[in-house]
Amino acid sequence: MTNILVYNHDIQKYPPILTTVKVLLSLGKKVVIVGYCSDKNTILDLESQGVVYFETIINDTKENKILKLFKLFLYKKKVQKIVNKEFKNDSILWLYGNQNIWLLYKLVFKFKSILYLFETPQLKVGFRYKLLSPFLNYVATMQKAWKVVCCEYNRAHITKAYFNLEKMPMVVPNKPDFDLSKLKNVIDDNIDAIFKDKKVILYQGIFNYPERRLDELCESVHYLPNEYLVCIMGGDDSNKARLVAKYQSDRVVFLPFKSAPYHLEITRKAYIGFLSYFSQQGSIETAINTLYCAPNKIFEYSCFGIPMLANDVPGLSNLFDKYNAGKVAPEFKPQEIANVILQIEKNYGEFSKGAFSLYDSVNIKSLISSLID
Repeated sequence: MTNILVYNHDIQKYPPILTTVKVLLSLGKKVVIVGYCSDKNTILDLESQGVVYFETIINDTKENKILKLFKLFLYKKKVQKIVNKEFKNDSILWLYGNQNIWLLYKLVFKFKSILYLFETPQLKVGFRYKLLSPFLNYVATMQKAWKVVCCEYNRAHITKAYFNLEKMPMVVPNKPDFDLSKLKNVIDDNIDAIFKDKKVILYQGIFNYPERRLDELCESVHYLPNEYLVCIMGGDDSNKARLVAKYQSDRVVFLPFKSAPYHLEITRKAYIGFLSYFSQQGSIETAINTLYCAPNKIFEYSCFGIPMLANDVPGLSNLFDKYNAGKVAPEFKPQEIANVILQIEKNYGEFSKGAFSLYDSVNIKSLISSLID
């Protein structure tokens, strides 16, 4: 069986795609990737395992609208040509994300397809995609798919209802499948010295504001004993620069982005993992994605038995309550965040045990295996 995976952004930044590839290979399936990967070592490693890789044009969000439209047109034509050539009688086509569904909808009607949604699907087709796919019937395309995948239970129900799907989308949580044997215990002398004898409250991820509010976390350290340290890790942008200028100190440290799985060398040293998701006004899809967030970070933290702390959204609070894997700070004020951290400390062993239970609750290999049956 050949599985053809198609995505128009950098797959290195999407652990669910790399996890799917790893699981499919472990099941003895042939994998063809049609897309782009910024890490050449990742591709070389996958090709050494038999993966066939067709590089396409990366969809750079910073480009001007005309150039972006032209590159998407070229991308569409190239992908259609590759898939038509590579698809066999026993093949499965995986289309990741809304944009590929809109651009490549004709392939869904032609081939056995899995539509894999990272988030709640956008309900309105973007203007440039209407230009590139003028005859697209969005609802009919979703209904035609062999299977639809969502990353979270509530979003799966919303997708089924909105598109009037015959079957419930399959829920596949964003649990990465990393090879922890590659990780080093000693990261860097400077970082190890900073972390020594400290209880590290770690945030790792992007810095979109106001969706990811980190000011309160930085300020909470003033209400905590001296052994606590806030560590914020992620790629550079203007939001991170603002935080660095305002909060960087011997108790609030900032680290650069590290490619997966090597970012876990930092993760494993955390005492508590921090998450924050706040809705922005004006988009129902964004509100749903925020309220029912399903970040891969919960599995990255829980993999090491690290309890978690977050703002109060059902996607996180329900999991924390079910597995006793963490706590929320409903008012999300610095002093409250500090108090919640100290509450976790008092029962740290139980919260750590709950984090391991959360991690073990998802068998990603079994889910992907049942998906392609």
